[in-house]
Amino acid sequence: MVAVYHYWILLNAAACFTVAAITYWRNRFQPVGLLFGMAMMFVGVWLVGFAQYFRPMSDASALRWAKFTLAAAIINHPFVLHSFCALVGQTKRWRWWIVAAYVVTAFFIGLLWMDMLITGLKQVPFMHHYVHYNRAWYPYLGIHLIIWEFLGTGILAYSAWKAASYRRVQLFYFVVVWLICFLTTNLIVLPLEYNINVQPFGFLLLPVNLILLAYAMAKARLPDVNVVIARVLLYAVTLLIVAALSLAFIGVMLLMHPNFMTPEQLYFTILLVVMVGVILATVLPRFLPRAERMMQNRILSDRLGYQDLLADLVKELARPTSMDEMLETVVTTIHSQMQVTRALVLLEDPLTGKYSLKAQSGIRPETLSEGLTVTNRSPIVRWLREHKDILVRDEVAQRLPPEVWAELSTEMDHWGVAMCVPMWLEEHLVGVLALGEKLNREMFYLSDLGLLSTLATEVALAVRYRRMEEQTLRNNRLIELGTMAAGIAHEIRNPLASIQTLAQLLPERAKDPDFQKEFIPMVVQDANRVINVIQSILSFVRPGTMIIESHAATDMVEEALSMMAPRFKSKRIEVTRLFQERPLLRVDRQQILQVLLNLLNNAVDAVPEKGQVRVVVGIQRAESFNNHSGTRFGIIEIADNGPGIPAAVRERLFVPFFTTKKEGTGLGLSICQRIVRDHDGFISVSSLEGHGASFQVYLPLA
Repeated sequence: MVAVYHYWILLNAAACFTVAAITYWRNRFQPVGLLFGMAMMFVGVWLVGFAQYFRPMSDASALRWAKFTLAAAIINHPFVLHSFCALVGQTKRWRWWIVAAYVVTAFFIGLLWMDMLITGLKQVPFMHHYVHYNRAWYPYLGIHLIIWEFLGTGILAYSAWKAASYRRVQLFYFVVVWLICFLTTNLIVLPLEYNINVQPFGFLLLPVNLILLAYAMAKARLPDVNVVIARVLLYAVTLLIVAALSLAFIGVMLLMHPNFMTPEQLYFTILLVVMVGVILATVLPRFLPRAERMMQNRILSDRLGYQDLLADLVKELARPTSMDEMLETVVTTIHSQMQVTRALVLLEDPLTGKYSLKAQSGIRPETLSEGLTVTNRSPIVRWLREHKDILVRDEVAQRLPPEVWAELSTEMDHWGVAMCVPMWLEEHLVGVLALGEKLNREMFYLSDLGLLSTLATEVALAVRYRRMEEQTLRNNRLIELGTMAAGIAHEIRNPLASIQTLAQLLPERAKDPDFQKEFIPMVVQDANRVINVIQSILSFVRPGTMIIESHAATDMVEEALSMMAPRFKSKRIEVTRLFQERPLLRVDRQQILQVLLNLLNNAVDAVPEKGQVRVVVGIQRAESFNNHSGTRFGIIEIADNGPGIPAAVRERLFVPFFTTKKEGTGLGLSICQRIVRDHDGFISVSSLEGHGASFQVYLPLA
């Protein structure tokens, strides 16, 4: 066992040297990197010396190693205090205590090399040999080996209590792990002088503690302590259950066979353990995630609540809203649910490459007087592009060179944020989601970062989709504008030609009664046609102000039918009403009446003498229309038994200036479609040649 301790402690020494190198490299731009690296190096040197107590050697060699080991232990403690003060930025405040630690260290080193601390060797049961100290100086030496550790740990604990966010968690890890290291090493070694012999089992745990120390010093993102506690509790309960089941089986077997641990029963026990292992390997992967979630619900109910809401927000991005409304929903939800001081979204302008503020929540309007726009040379933008990771202020504060951190922190202060989440789209940074600190001063946990990263990606996709929609809409408007221009030219050219002819002939034939009788009515008719075209264009491109109120669909239908009564009567048309339901609609009454009158006039024009027109009112769920699938609408259907509409004509029904009538402008159905769309509804058409046509108007329910 002595040889096992020897090699195990040497392994611990190697782990210390590794931790020293890692912590120095990860924190090389800060004083704490060098100081803590030195402290861990001296711990490693002490362990190398302490391992020599477990191997045989001459008395002279043993005394030389003892001095070497004690010197490393004495020197280590002021470095520990100094590094702890540097870790929390309190070196200046505690400078005289640090100086005192180094002075006391020099004093004890002097005593050591004057042979005033070690008086000889002695035997310890589990070691090959150990040292005998001068009892007059040993209490003071023990105080030196303890007081600086506890002073430094107290400074860490107080700073952790005062700190916030990532810093608090890092210091909490450090305090707990360092105390465990101290309790499992120093408190085992110090009592040996008084013949209190405790087996050095603590060294078996030391590698785990050293790994945790390196993790706390080197890792930028630490798991939440509460999550760790929840997970440890879960696995502890699981192990207790497994142990209880195994003991229960063994107890039953002992009752049945008192000589249970014969070779046969031993084989049975092994088989039982294998079976339990197989069952756990099958069940736990399905059970543990749900059990862990239940455990965390008990401990982290508030945080899991806002994380669930943010996960639901990802699904909401698919809703048919404008880009500005979508971004406003994102920042408002994050600001209110995560309880951060502010939330911002900056998007890249595809033309200029600059990133400008598009949505915010939590910023006072007066602070936005100059806006927020940065170029691609912004420190934050450059950092995000280079590292392709989330920028968390507390994480990078000690990882960057001072000059880089200075400009990065200055810009983050200007934005007033503590974290920036990149919005990536095909390896291109299209925007930044920036958040201020949490109001409760907690850190952004790993689960927060993962969720926000997913949300940022989904927002980037939603932005691209909405920009494509806007571009398609602009292209369609340009096409409509070109079609409209051609239609206007066609509609106005012929009337203007007759007016021009009249103007040319008027000087010569102004007093000719036949000329006046023939041309003047023609000019008036053409002028009226031009006026009608202009009025239709104005109705199409410049809709009036809508007054949205709740109106009964059947009342509007009855009013439109009464206004159309003279036309129905003139062609002896049979009108059928079918009011399946009487829905209330949120609409502008006059505009919807205009739509109904237009559709009824078209129906009257389409049917022959003694034709039939059917009007149906009801409620129906939209099934196959974009952005409306599954939504319940009020529906007004106007159908006729005319000749129907050919497929080629149906495709162009709503194109401005397209008409099959000799006297039509081709804007009636275009105006109807625009009005219904403005009400967040839509129009569908169904027709079979020779069997009439049907127009269904879908409008939102009140």
